[in-house]
Amino acid sequence: MPPKKRLSLSRNSREAKRMKNVRSQESAEERAYRLNSMRVSALTSRANESSLEREMRLAAVRARRATSRASQSSSQRELRLTIDREQHVLSREAETASQRELRLTADRERHTLSRESETYTERELRLVADRERNIVSRKSETFTQYEDRLTNDRVHRNIIRSLEDEHEQEQRLESGREYYNSLRQERLISLSNERLSIENIRSLETDEQRELRFTADRFRHSLNDLDDIEDQSTNSVAWSDK
Repeated sequence: MPPKKRLSLSRNSREAKRMKNVRSQESAEERAYRLNSMRVSALTSRANESSLEREMRLAAVRARRATSRASQSSSQRELRLTIDREQHVLSREAETASQRELRLTADRERHTLSRESETYTERELRLVADRERNIVSRKSETFTQYEDRLTNDRVHRNIIRSLEDEHEQEQRLESGREYYNSLRQERLISLSNERLSIENIRSLETDEQRELRFTADRFRHSLNDLDDIEDQSTNSVAWSDK
């Protein structure tokens, strides 16, 4: 059996080299025709998939992509992301208005289905990964890229909201209110816990420790008062020079 496996691997390797050689000699028209044929074939195949087959295919794609990206070096990853961004820009510039609407609708539906099927742990992992990716991306932004990102975000948000019906708008506003209230509640709980912690620490202070804390507080307040006096003095000099 092992010799057959080696023979199979060797045959696959030779076939891959042959296909690579054939494709390197393609003209632009031949390549476009081949890619279009592959797309049509893939669409036909996927249209006939059962739900289970679709899930298995998507799981295999995700696993293959994760394995490939895990083995990328930093430079390979940057190159891939750059190529992806350029492809997205070119693709979206060539879209008609109807194609763009279809893409946005499909994106929303895909995100909704994906997030509805998430477990709590998967959701937390996704949010953490999103935050880390955003932090890394924004740290490397130039000022122009920062301005472009904010502009694109506003345009994208306005377009999405313009497509909302009354029910979707109300859902979005309600989600926003719930999110704000949850953050506010978390903040109040955090402040309450912090106060309790401080009170607990201070209840265990000795008289000497309490006196040292009071002295440090008075010293810090004195420094703050000096800073305020210097600021006022600087401002008065600036006004007198006018």
